Amino acid sequence: MRTLCINLKTPQESSSAEAFLVLSPRVQFRFPQWIFVEIESTAHFFGGERGALEKALEIARKFSADVSAAIADTSAAAQMLSKWRPSHIAARGKEQESFRGLGLDALKDLEGLQPWPQKRPIEHMIAFFHTLGVHGLEDVVNFRLNSLRERWGDFGALLWNRLHSQDAQVISPLVPRDPLVGYGYFDDPLGSVPLLMARLKPHMDILFARLMGLSRYAQRMDVILHCEYSDKKYPLSIEPVSPTRDQELFADLLEKKMSQLTLENPIREFEISIFDVPEKIQQLDFFEPRDNTEDRWRRLISFAKQAQCEMGFLQVEASHFPEQSFRLVTDWPEDFKAHDLVERQDDALQIKSVYAKGLSASPRPALLLEKPQALSSAEVQRLRFVSSLPSERIESSWWQISVQDLKNRDYYFALSHQGQLLWVFKDRINSQVYLHGYFD
Repeated sequence: MRTLCINLKTPQESSSAEAFLVLSPRVQFRFPQWIFVEIESTAHFFGGERGALEKALEIARKFSADVSAAIADTSAAAQMLSKWRPSHIAARGKEQESFRGLGLDALKDLEGLQPWPQKRPIEHMIAFFHTLGVHGLEDVVNFRLNSLRERWGDFGALLWNRLHSQDAQVISPLVPRDPLVGYGYFDDPLGSVPLLMARLKPHMDILFARLMGLSRYAQRMDVILHCEYSDKKYPLSIEPVSPTRDQELFADLLEKKMSQLTLENPIREFEISIFDVPEKIQQLDFFEPRDNTEDRWRRLISFAKQAQCEMGFLQVEASHFPEQSFRLVTDWPEDFKAHDLVERQDDALQIKSVYAKGLSASPRPALLLEKPQALSSAEVQRLRFVSSLPSERIESSWWQISVQDLKNRDYYFALSHQGQLLWVFKDRINSQVYLHGYFD
């Protein structure tokens, strides 16, 4: 079993282990700052053990600026090397060779998932070895099991087993249970948005690193700012147009919303909560760029939504009536394309043409009225129709004919008295003329 140990060097919550699930499902946290990952079957996904170690360090730096890691056959050796030989990868089956040159103080960190029951016995052991003239860890490896057991009992046997890769410590799969929340308290209250964002960023780094490890997307992020001199709170809710792990987008939206606040009362503490949803699965080509036009559009629409502006795409709909042939959507639009149905039976082909498939390619005005405007007789007299024959006809079935429905139309191009090209139609039931749009 190959074990990767990450030394975060500052006390962390146990939930920090979730961020390392991208390396392997077998991850375990040991208080106060140790992360153990079993990479025997997953290292090849990162180009080998060196790639897995570099990826672990990249994730770990979101929790602490000063971190280290190492890989060995056992958890105990990996922990010791992560502190005394950072970024070291012990040879498979020969981790004792990595002990050369280390002093006896390294024995204090030869622990793994199970720390030494007490530090005092190991300190006495180190002092005893010094009296024997043994100062290097490789010399302790040469002691026999019986010699250590006779002198220190079960503790001596445990030390020998760890030095000789005999202390099996199984890393179980991690089952996430902690909510995606963060909390911060300022010794000196802050009333500046840039300073607040700088203090919020480390907490967001951790939460989004956990999101990545959990393979989840953030649907919404709630931030509550608590004031110093009163019980007043500023609740802020950030929700992009679609779930994402784009931390930069959430940070930009949060900063935009915070800049609209008047922080006369400085902020003493804050809370962050992320509401997550399952990750969307998208099959991408190997050479396809991950930052594509769709992502940039979603980012723009998210900003517009926060500013309470209606924005999106006109999605073509399968409708004969122009005012119902599209709708505003925030998702990336899908083109509506009607195709003839071709049926093959034996040696015969039958083509069933889709009714009104050419409507999407027919001329449409740049400005389309949501509701057609009825024109008076005088207004119709002032129009100059381009042709006497309709350019387009829309009609419903005979059993659906109704005077109020306007479902039977003949469309014409007409010029107004100012010379503007109009799109009008005549209701074939009551002969009423309606204005429906303007051409550029």
